[in-house]
Amino acid sequence: MEDKPVDRVASLEAAWAPQLDSAEALQRKLQEQRMLAEQLGLLGSAVRVSGEGIAILTPAVEAMGPRIAFVNDGFCTMYGVEREEVIGQTPVIFRMIEKHQAIFDALLDHVFEERPFDAEATARRKNGSEFELDLQLIPVKENGNLTHWVAFLRDVTEAKQQIVLLRHQAMHDSLTDLPNRSLLYDRLDQSIDTARTQSSLVALLLMDLDRFKEVNDTFGHHFGDVLLKQVALRVKNQLRLVDMVARLGGDEFAILVNDPVDSQFVASTARRILNSLQQPFVVEGQVLEVGASIGIAMYPTHGTDGRSLMRLADVAMYAAKQAQAGYKFHSDEYESRSPEELGLVVELRRAIELNEFELYYQPKLHLKSGLMTRAEVLIRWNHPKRGLLAPAAFIPIAERTGIIRELTDWVFDHALEQCRAWHDEGAPVHLAINISAKSLLEQSLPTKVHTLLEKWRVDPRFIKIEITESSIMADPAHALAIMSMLQSMGVRLSVDDFGTGYSSLSHLRQLPVDEIKIDKSFVMGMTTSEADAAIVRTVIDLAHNLGKQVCAEGVEDEATWLRLRDLGCDLAQGYWISRPMRGADLMKWLTESSWGLARVSGVKRSSQ
Repeated sequence: MEDKPVDRVASLEAAWAPQLDSAEALQRKLQEQRMLAEQLGLLGSAVRVSGEGIAILTPAVEAMGPRIAFVNDGFCTMYGVEREEVIGQTPVIFRMIEKHQAIFDALLDHVFEERPFDAEATARRKNGSEFELDLQLIPVKENGNLTHWVAFLRDVTEAKQQIVLLRHQAMHDSLTDLPNRSLLYDRLDQSIDTARTQSSLVALLLMDLDRFKEVNDTFGHHFGDVLLKQVALRVKNQLRLVDMVARLGGDEFAILVNDPVDSQFVASTARRILNSLQQPFVVEGQVLEVGASIGIAMYPTHGTDGRSLMRLADVAMYAAKQAQAGYKFHSDEYESRSPEELGLVVELRRAIELNEFELYYQPKLHLKSGLMTRAEVLIRWNHPKRGLLAPAAFIPIAERTGIIRELTDWVFDHALEQCRAWHDEGAPVHLAINISAKSLLEQSLPTKVHTLLEKWRVDPRFIKIEITESSIMADPAHALAIMSMLQSMGVRLSVDDFGTGYSSLSHLRQLPVDEIKIDKSFVMGMTTSEADAAIVRTVIDLAHNLGKQVCAEGVEDEATWLRLRDLGCDLAQGYWISRPMRGADLMKWLTESSWGLARVSGVKRSSQ
């Protein structure tokens, strides 16, 4: 029977199928090989042109270790060598300097144990120059057997220098390049630990310049900065290499005297410093004269830790300044003058630890609407024996002794915690927090504020920091720098007690503030004194022309409220509106008082 055409085609396909499959497989294999070759070519190009040094080494088959089989261009450039000089060499070609012989020995140990190696060391180029090397040596195995090593080398000199620079900047004053407060405390603690072990002495001298503010006010902050640099140099020249001088901020310096023979040696050091500062300073042709007051506290005579020595030296410096004595040790003589005050000094720090302080809040109202959306934070001390103490009873002492910084940290932390609680309850209250001159000039203030804002999840726009004129004028240049950093974070700023420090008028235009608070001495007298009324009106017009809000404090009656409203004042606070109250009471006042209602027209007295 004759075959059909369809059957013949099927028979032919069946006969040719193996040959067709084989051809397709061959084509796929060739294509894979071409792709692999292209990939290897690309990889080879990448290795050759890589900025990092790359070396391939043979396994370690002899006591000297593996041999270099390949290096890329990056390796040759890094070491300043030709490829031919390197091939066949041992890892000695990595050229680690002699003092890092232990690192090289560790490298060989890892090689013979076939373990990865990673280290940093100083290496030397062919021309003798040195650089910081980051080396990684990785074993490559196939079927469990070592086939070769791959070394990755990086020149990290610039990166390490940058780290050193940043570390230096974090621990040194940017103006004088002296150690700052952080480095001082670190060295002070180390010195005390050493003295405790060796039964030796440590002295801390705290120095504050006299008449420095006059230089800033008369000649400007540029002259003040140059003067501070010259002061730093003179003080440093009076010390031994083992001693240290630090700038704490503004015109405040600290001197650490290590292992003095006795208190007479420390007194002699203080006298040398004071004598060196008595010589006139010359800044851009101007002859300037400043003095200084030094307070001294010693380990273990006066205190056994760094914080105590700092506080006691601050007290002694205040005594020296009051007595115009040049320098003064912390002593029983000073303590006997004001036992109550010194008792408070001791109790203040303990009060922070025992949480004896409490925050009160005084409402600030919009004059046009009468609405309360803001409050000023005020601190009270629940003293276990003396009862509730107002700020005037302990803030000046805290400022003189340096405890004010810890107290300010406490206020910020608890005020932001309260602010977060109010916001969670649906009350978007803005808070105004006062800070002292020492806190304002503290370089770490912006960082502290930022950390606490993050901790309590408070928008910085809800926080206003109130700074007195005198605080700003104590060191305008540094105050302006700190204020600018705070403003860049979104924190609002206010000049408190405006009008009591006329010299700041010339600086007002450049200050990064959002609000000016008129001192209550003018506000309380404006209804009976045309002179006070004229001052208030002038400040309001001046502030508005500069695009700033105005808050009047000390509103004691309705007549003052009405007069301020007619003058266009923005905000007001005072006893006629409300006395300061606890946080819980403020929420009750906000919901029950006529001031807190959303629909307020005209003037209404507080229900309190």
